[in-house]
Amino acid sequence: MLDFLRGRRRRAEKARQRELAGDLERAAQLYLEAEMADDAARVLLLRADAEPELERRMLWCAQAARVGAGTPHGQQAAGRKALLGFDVVKAARGATMVGELLRVAAELEQAGQWQAAAEAYALAGDAEAEIRVLKDAGAIDQLEAKLHKSSESARRERDRAALLRRIKDLDALGERRQALRTARGWLERERDEQVQLEVERIRGRLIEGPVVTLELAGQRRRYVLGSLVTIGRAHADIVVHASGVSRQHLRLARKEGVPHIEDLDTRNGTTLAGARVKGSLPVGTGVSLELADQVPCRVAPISSAPDAPVQIDTAGELYLAPLGPLAVERWWIVDAHDGEDRFVVLRTPPDVEPPYMGEYRLPREVELCVGDRIRALRNGPVVLAVPGETSA
Repeated sequence: MLDFLRGRRRRAEKARQRELAGDLERAAQLYLEAEMADDAARVLLLRADAEPELERRMLWCAQAARVGAGTPHGQQAAGRKALLGFDVVKAARGATMVGELLRVAAELEQAGQWQAAAEAYALAGDAEAEIRVLKDAGAIDQLEAKLHKSSESARRERDRAALLRRIKDLDALGERRQALRTARGWLERERDEQVQLEVERIRGRLIEGPVVTLELAGQRRRYVLGSLVTIGRAHADIVVHASGVSRQHLRLARKEGVPHIEDLDTRNGTTLAGARVKGSLPVGTGVSLELADQVPCRVAPISSAPDAPVQIDTAGELYLAPLGPLAVERWWIVDAHDGEDRFVVLRTPPDVEPPYMGEYRLPREVELCVGDRIRALRNGPVVLAVPGETSA
């Protein structure tokens, strides 16, 4: 027994020496061998304080809590780990935030961090748990204040926080139209700078048709969406800056599934091989035109498939026009309107599984934004991306 006690003292002395030398990991190990769990937890907490990276600091706190379970410093480490986790969740955004808050709140409560636990439950919208924690902590004044805050003002703040989370979640899921409707419904009742900023943030990223730049399977091209495409000097889908070209000069559309061109009864006309185009003319394998005897315009399908997009080469610019929905894998991209708003929408047919964006499976209709990266599988390759430069 005496030898055992002497051995413990030797290990304890070595642990103190290693601690003074700054070798905290070895010191913690020696303290454990000397059955001094509280001191082991204490030096591991010191090691955590020296760690600049938040995630590694949390790991050291977790280790300190584990080796010092049941000791004062072990309890302190558990509380520190829970508080760090709370900071991480508060800074995070996404659809899982409420669940993470509830998990962290339970850890804080178990670690005796009553104030932080109550705050976490409040942020998660769990008023019942928040009141329970304050009651268990004996925080009478705070409990009374909390009960007082069940007034209309407190409900408004909770509703506002839930609204902001809802807007962000809808944005993450690609439901930008619904996000804007939700935000505008709140703004119709009262002014709110943060809600307005969320509206502006989403609006600033939304892309609008008809001309958009997209990357399909890694290939970036400029597309003209819609079932018909107009070319002209102004108020046209493709704008050509030439004085002789009419505001709306040429129209492309499918007739009985076949791409056709049509001069829109313009003053200076459209010519094909020197002859003026009259009426509607099928594109066939391709036609080379001149608009107002000034601007060359080549129109040709990109393949022999019946629904193949048409390539338009005019005024030094290349466009692809699907003349209908743009097929991406088994989904469709369409130019959509909602009142005065205009959206480019990725639509999934009823018999097809929707794609993924990040970790989320998307709804059947999403409004595309700059930065979107769409995959057929959760971890599969990107099949559709919206680059920063989206329109002509």
